[in-house]
Amino acid sequence: MMSIKMERVLDNLSSHYMPFTLLSPERLNEVVNVVRFVELRKDEILQIRGGKDNDYLYVVEGRLEIVQCGSVRSFTGPEDTRNRPFILPNAPATATIIAREDSIICHADREMLNDLIAWDEVVHLSEDIDSALHERLELVRNSLVFRRLPLEVVETAFRKMAIEEVKAGQDIIRVGEEGDAYYIICKGTAESYQIGLYDDEPTKVADLGEGDAFGCEALISGNKRSETVRATSDCKLLVLHRDDFDDMIRNPLIKTVHPNVAKTMVETGYKLLDVRYAEEFDDHHIPGAILMPLYELRNRMDELDKNQRYIVYCHAGGRSAVATLVLAQNQFDVVSLDGGIREWPFRTVSVEEETAEQPRVANAN
Repeated sequence: MMSIKMERVLDNLSSHYMPFTLLSPERLNEVVNVVRFVELRKDEILQIRGGKDNDYLYVVEGRLEIVQCGSVRSFTGPEDTRNRPFILPNAPATATIIAREDSIICHADREMLNDLIAWDEVVHLSEDIDSALHERLELVRNSLVFRRLPLEVVETAFRKMAIEEVKAGQDIIRVGEEGDAYYIICKGTAESYQIGLYDDEPTKVADLGEGDAFGCEALISGNKRSETVRATSDCKLLVLHRDDFDDMIRNPLIKTVHPNVAKTMVETGYKLLDVRYAEEFDDHHIPGAILMPLYELRNRMDELDKNQRYIVYCHAGGRSAVATLVLAQNQFDVVSLDGGIREWPFRTVSVEEETAEQPRVANAN
């Protein structure tokens, strides 16, 4: 159960800071698992280092100063930061925080935060399914096989899965069988048995419950089943059959292009579509890109030309993959920039720089 203090902290984040202001309650509950909260006493000093990707630092409560590269910036709660986070330097560089009163800060891994944003949009795109099915969708997302795959693959795999019910005592898979499916338990319990190198009989190796998955080893390796899984209560299973499993793993749904190729495509007529937040776009973007944040895409799609070809990008590729799936499903000719703007080796500009570079119109006399 979440503490009153944590509820207050999350409420503060979701009231003042993008992207927390747009996250669903379900994703907000996940925030505590993907960000780090640090409490500082008055006059306490903390050295903090970002990851490889310019992590975000949010001032949730209190008053502090941040020293970086010889400059000092003061912050007093979320209102004074103008709803923007402090961007930490990439490792190994550090920033020094000096608490001028009791404070709470939030250190957010940028890539993990991007994944939360993208997953929220995947769930929104599945509005045609009820709450029980949403719970099953979450089980698929969190299963080991799909955890590192693009989010659009997770959503597609879920729609291909069948429901299978088994009775207590029934073997779901057996040692020596061909691997023909991958299973996720959405209700019930089971036990896994394997035959060790020096064993004559199968030995119990694991208890399985809701959210646990099995059956992928034989599918990936092409070998026979190496375990028997037996239901210990009536079970309801999500089942992805071998052909679909192979498609999900081996044939990505979204077309991606390397930055070097993308640059050539832009020079031959492709338009760039930036699906990040306006604040990110303002800081830096690829010249000539159109801003259309992912959360606005469904309502603004009619602003795009179906006769035009698009390259979609975000920060690292997660949000652009979702946007590319949405646009492709709506008959747009679209690809996703591999690695996002983070891997773009060419010039980027801020809105301020781009405005200053626009040709000035001479006054008529």
